[in-house]
Amino acid sequence: MEKHEALSLIQALREKYFSINWSTVFAVVVFICITTRILSGLQSRRERDPSNIQTVRQAPYWFPWIGHGPALLWNHVPFFTRTRESMNEPVFGIYLRGMRYTAVTSPSMMKTVFSKPATSTNQLLDQVLQNVFGDRSLIRNLDLDCNQGVSDRASTILSEDAFVAEASSTMTRLVQRDMPNLVSFCRSIVDQYPWERGISGVEVPDEGDQTVCEANLFALVSNFIGHVTSTFLMGEAFVENFPNLSEDLGRIDDCFLTLFAGTPRWVPHPAASAGHAASNRLCHIFSIFHRAFTAWDDGIDTGVELRDLDDVSELVKDRMRTFRKLELSPGASAAGHLSLYYDLIEHTTKITFWTITHLFAEPSLLDQVRKEISSYVVASRLTREETGFPFDEPPRLSLDIEKVLPSCPLFKACYYETVRLHSAGISFKKLASDVILSESAEEAAHGQAEPRTYQIAKGEGIIVPHGAHHHDARYFSNPEQYDPLRFLVTDPATGKQRADPSIIAPFADGLYGSTNNGFTERAILTFIAGIVALWEIEPTGGKSLSVPGHRTSWGAFRPTKELRVKIKLRV
Repeated sequence: MEKHEALSLIQALREKYFSINWSTVFAVVVFICITTRILSGLQSRRERDPSNIQTVRQAPYWFPWIGHGPALLWNHVPFFTRTRESMNEPVFGIYLRGMRYTAVTSPSMMKTVFSKPATSTNQLLDQVLQNVFGDRSLIRNLDLDCNQGVSDRASTILSEDAFVAEASSTMTRLVQRDMPNLVSFCRSIVDQYPWERGISGVEVPDEGDQTVCEANLFALVSNFIGHVTSTFLMGEAFVENFPNLSEDLGRIDDCFLTLFAGTPRWVPHPAASAGHAASNRLCHIFSIFHRAFTAWDDGIDTGVELRDLDDVSELVKDRMRTFRKLELSPGASAAGHLSLYYDLIEHTTKITFWTITHLFAEPSLLDQVRKEISSYVVASRLTREETGFPFDEPPRLSLDIEKVLPSCPLFKACYYETVRLHSAGISFKKLASDVILSESAEEAAHGQAEPRTYQIAKGEGIIVPHGAHHHDARYFSNPEQYDPLRFLVTDPATGKQRADPSIIAPFADGLYGSTNNGFTERAILTFIAGIVALWEIEPTGGKSLSVPGHRTSWGAFRPTKELRVKIKLRV
């Protein structure tokens, strides 16, 4: 009896003091959001200034503390575009996690921002290193000079003529070797190549045409590029011992926003558990590789698996030795190695995928590109009569990327248009001194009659959304349309056409080095040329390939859906 009375008393107290009225909670939340929107709207009004220097207006927002975060994470390109248009300002303030940042969308002002020194390491990239790549504070807590030195060194190597020439030669050799085997037309998974297995979904029909197979295009391209690029960057031994890196790298990219937001692994969300697991596996692999390289560099036996590391690229060797000089442990340096590896491979993968999707979706453009590169990219196959054997010889690919670059402006223009349309990086900088940002007369003509000038104080965080400029109808007619011709200009000296990338500069920054470098451009163009010359790609259903929508990720967008396609050789 007493036990029953005690339980009744507890239940009564719970119902009286702890019961949740969800309609009341909803009403309170709505009231807070509306109040926040009204107050932030009042704060966004311009203050009168007797001088020509204008104050930066704060964009209104609905949510306390998190501010513009949800809209920014959902799709930052339309967010910055809408905000710029609604405020009619090339420079405006946004509010994120209790802090105010200044967004700069004017091209001339972007260049001014990039030319100014920063006070500290990139806070945005620090958050990426910690939340996405598992940095446990050792790398991101390096002093400014060391941290900036690592970034600058990677950027320098990636743009050095000697490195680019060697890297281009090696990548071309690997693509010529492996591109004819993009799909093997083997039913058994045992006989397939590593990039065909798993999520690539390569299948050969049991009946009918045995020279055609079906595959998931984005996954196949991702796995193939990951395999080839990893072979160049990390060496054959690394790829042979860790064959599933590309899929884990794709999982990180797919879960990037969830990880970036700091979502713990225990949260009941598939992206949280899958993303953290993939990041942990890759960090463990790179810590193993760091130990093996350290032993190899010191002349110590590294064991059977990673014994031969001579073919590791100079970029990775330099990075390994730099982290050794900084006295970082293998576990601490793993995040730094993984970030560069991710940055190079994922950017190359996504831009290659988007470019070939547009080309195969527009047969007339594809024919023009094939005709333009035909003298320098040749796919061939010896006949049975020529070989004297009763079976077909494997196809061959001859590719001279150094001649493609100066001789194929339309081909390069397709690449630049893909970067404009499908990459949308965000750069961040905290200013080391006061800066005056002035609008050019040409840019002012798109808005107000008089150019505007803004003063940004020392220590303020500056955000440069590249995609807001790339999708700006004032600078690009029909910005959502894929039109490579916008990049073709006539050289007045020679009268010949060339591809001019300057209209989309600056590109998005990478993690430890910009993704806009000689190595990445040549790698992407080499992959595209090989696929275009050797393979035919058609949709499994419908008459033409459809270009999927965008899903926000780091640097370049991911497709919203997988493309199931039919693939066959052209020779």
